[in-house]
Amino acid sequence: MTSPIIETTKGKVQGININGVDKFLGIPFAKPPIGERRFFPPVETDTWEGVLDASSFKASPMQLPGSSEGAMYPPEKRTAPSEDCLYLNVYAPENASGKNLPVMVWLYGGHYMNGSSTSAGCEGSNFAKNQKVIVVTFNYRVGIFGFMAHPKLKKTDQKATNAGLEDMLATLKWIRENISSFGGNPNNVTLFGVSAGSSAINVLLTCPAAEGLFHAAITQSGSPFNHDEWDINEAQEQTRCLNYLAKIGVSEDELFCVSAEKLLSDPEAYEASEFCPYVDGRLVPARLEESFLAGKIHDIPIILGCTADEAFILLGEREKVTKERFEKTVATKYPDHKVAIYNKYGAYLDQSPAYALGRFRSDNTIANMRYFASCLVEFRTSPTYFYIFQKVTPGKEPYYYGAYHASENAYHFQNLNSEFINYGESDVRVSNTMAKYWANFAACHDPNSKALPEWKKFTPQTNQIMYIDDPCDCVPLKTKALTEELQKILEERTEKSVRRAESRI
Repeated sequence: MTSPIIETTKGKVQGININGVDKFLGIPFAKPPIGERRFFPPVETDTWEGVLDASSFKASPMQLPGSSEGAMYPPEKRTAPSEDCLYLNVYAPENASGKNLPVMVWLYGGHYMNGSSTSAGCEGSNFAKNQKVIVVTFNYRVGIFGFMAHPKLKKTDQKATNAGLEDMLATLKWIRENISSFGGNPNNVTLFGVSAGSSAINVLLTCPAAEGLFHAAITQSGSPFNHDEWDINEAQEQTRCLNYLAKIGVSEDELFCVSAEKLLSDPEAYEASEFCPYVDGRLVPARLEESFLAGKIHDIPIILGCTADEAFILLGEREKVTKERFEKTVATKYPDHKVAIYNKYGAYLDQSPAYALGRFRSDNTIANMRYFASCLVEFRTSPTYFYIFQKVTPGKEPYYYGAYHASENAYHFQNLNSEFINYGESDVRVSNTMAKYWANFAACHDPNSKALPEWKKFTPQTNQIMYIDDPCDCVPLKTKALTEELQKILEERTEKSVRRAESRI
């Protein structure tokens, strides 16, 4: 084991070399956001003397213990949370110096309420070594710490909005200034992320301050047309924050001195508040659906997609899913199209409300992503590639859960050494192929190479989708009639939503 040393703009960092990978862990990209810096945009860190030890992870962002998805996922090892969390990690193949390798930056999911760059699932060593890329993972503030909207903040600083997004921008600026020292190309940076991480990429695609900081994106299971998720303005976020602070008994004067534990003291109310990025007219100029439908997005190459059975693992305990819950979900998402949806999925309700709800939500996600892809093709000249991950993860009641939400992460990170899941040879083949597609795309903005099945660009006319499985196959959308019907409903709802928003201006 050697200890590589790299000079950054702020000072030297010493990492560790394990199995052919240089790992630099816990590098600060900003000052700790504590005390009077709590809730505000990150402040550039000072220079340091000597050599900074970068051999181990630092803290995870402050959050509730456990996962907001419940017990459906295996427990992930991660460091303990702290407000002092603005650190990043770099994984590089050994001897990468001067090689100008493509850079891949991971944004974790967690509903904007939890998550960490120290989770075992996004450990970047295997991906970096096998695919000859530089992998960067980083922490961004989540929950109320990352998305506090309070009138007092803007009295101090008009730019005091969406601190979690500012953390992302600060990381990308650090990469631009420093990644060449680690062997990376600052002019070839690809973002990739899942769920809320994917949603964050969509936000950055519309963010004026992010332009030029990344050059391609892979957005996994996140669409800008999820109307009932993460689509609020600053006034609405202020209301969420003020209501929650009142509930836990924290006054305006206590914002910067109250303990983090007090801010998390009502877990149920905290989770229900769903703090998230909001339209502030600056980092987020407008609602995402409006920006995407107006073509006000950065014109860069994009891979997008989802899993074939997204929703089943997100429903909680199967036995507790009721017919009433199905009806409420449909009424919330598509109040004007309830009859059409009941006609499609109602036959499942008596036998299994959980299956009916899981199938509807999964199919709806595919339609959402196709709408997203069609929008990208219409308003951009850069290529768009569409995938559906349908490799069923072994051991998790595969006949029910299928290829569930975020199950692809272990495959593209090439982290199949789980103590909870018994991956086999077929999974390894899928992992090798998927990781190669991702790395090819990062290198030259085209996932293809001679050894892989051809992945054709998506257009609404050809409907070419890469089904990631064993084997992979790029063919026209298999559920064309159903997906297009759901997409039409989604388009009608979106147009109505946009008109309603315009009428309020």
